[in-house]
Amino acid sequence: MRHLEGTPRSQTLLLPPSVEDYVPEDHPVRVIDAFVDSLNLSEMGFRKAQTARTGRRPYHPGDLLKLYIYAYLNQTSSTRRLEKECHRNLEVLWLMKQLAPDFKTIADFRKDNGDAVKKVCRQFIVFCKQAGLVSGQLVAIDGSKFKAAASKDQAITRKQLQKQLGKLDQKIDRYLDQLAASEQEGESNLNHEKVSEALAYLQAHKAELQDELKTLVNEGKTQHCRTEPDAKLMKSGREGMVVGYNAQNAVDEGHQLIVHHELTQAGNDTQQLKPMAQETHEALEGELETVVADAGYSNGEQINRLQSSEYDVAVPSNRAVNNQGTGEYFQKSDFIYLPEEDAYRCPAGQLLHHKTISNKQRMHLYARSGCHQCPLQAKCTKADRRWITRHFDEEALEKAKDAATPERMIRRMATVEPTFATLKRLLNKGRFTCWGLASAGSEYSLGVLSYNLMRAINVLGVKGMLARLA
Repeated sequence: MRHLEGTPRSQTLLLPPSVEDYVPEDHPVRVIDAFVDSLNLSEMGFRKAQTARTGRRPYHPGDLLKLYIYAYLNQTSSTRRLEKECHRNLEVLWLMKQLAPDFKTIADFRKDNGDAVKKVCRQFIVFCKQAGLVSGQLVAIDGSKFKAAASKDQAITRKQLQKQLGKLDQKIDRYLDQLAASEQEGESNLNHEKVSEALAYLQAHKAELQDELKTLVNEGKTQHCRTEPDAKLMKSGREGMVVGYNAQNAVDEGHQLIVHHELTQAGNDTQQLKPMAQETHEALEGELETVVADAGYSNGEQINRLQSSEYDVAVPSNRAVNNQGTGEYFQKSDFIYLPEEDAYRCPAGQLLHHKTISNKQRMHLYARSGCHQCPLQAKCTKADRRWITRHFDEEALEKAKDAATPERMIRRMATVEPTFATLKRLLNKGRFTCWGLASAGSEYSLGVLSYNLMRAINVLGVKGMLARLA
């Protein structure tokens, strides 16, 4: 029999004589090492970057940052597993210079340095800009829901609390009726002690739910997650309702690098366009030209402000249409706006004059009476009056809608959506392991940093990256 034979365990030399020989010269782990060594971690606000003269010496934050970048590149978020890798993984032994921190130290670094890690992400974009990897010619913005560490079962809404309180009241009334009937009829089969215990438990539970509902009402909230208050119940496409956070990415089209990111508690994207675009503008040092987003970002006020800053904004409209009937009704596009008269001309040639303003919805309302006498009423409205709305920022919304061509929307989808698929693969299949917005934000930033580093290595190669970092 001729089989491959392993090296005898009694052999004295099992590894290269030098730790430097553990990884080849073109290994990506060398890029991680070179990039982190190029940073000024004290200026970025990393804890323990500056040490005291007395006391136990801490681990350098640069070493722990290297460990986390390597971990997320290799889809490893467990701190206990990272502790083991420091003892047995040759690449980690080389990267950490044989340092082996315990899992608590590793976990605390991620929890305590979220803002600093985000600054490292910004610094890497500066490096990519200098290397010609980002241009700002077209930046796509989108959001995706990531699950929190807390269970969905721990989320509760006002309606659910009210429903649970109603069921508790029914149970309590049933027990009270049984006790009352027992006393009147003199039944001896009823165990009064157990019924009293059950009543006490139900009443105590009712008091807890009432306190929880009162807190929600006083704080003006509609929902609450008991074990992770920062997490919110959100609608997430195919998965339905999830407890988590809304992650926002602004991605440059050139090489799909994430220029800016944010982890928010917002259930939708309507308020995210302007802040994301402004932060992207700063990250690109003012060289942002075109911003593209889907209809979820259609916010007239924010679009108007961005257009005033001379950005080319492409966002489809997200407004309802007249869906009464079988599609034969006149739509708003069939009415012509006359700016000189501040009125709309309907298909029958009549004018709809300005009637009122809805400040809450930021709308002007236009209407005319006498539609029942119009020969085209059957195609317009069933009422005697047809209403037309005009947004405060109607011109900005129309301009953004016209700029959102099908070709641009395809480019948007191809630019930003793959980043979320990759990040969810890197980040525990889209579920955070850290609790709370700050810690989850730190985890997301580490995922973004690892993703961007991987993209840059794919474009420039290990030797190209090392040459530029040098």
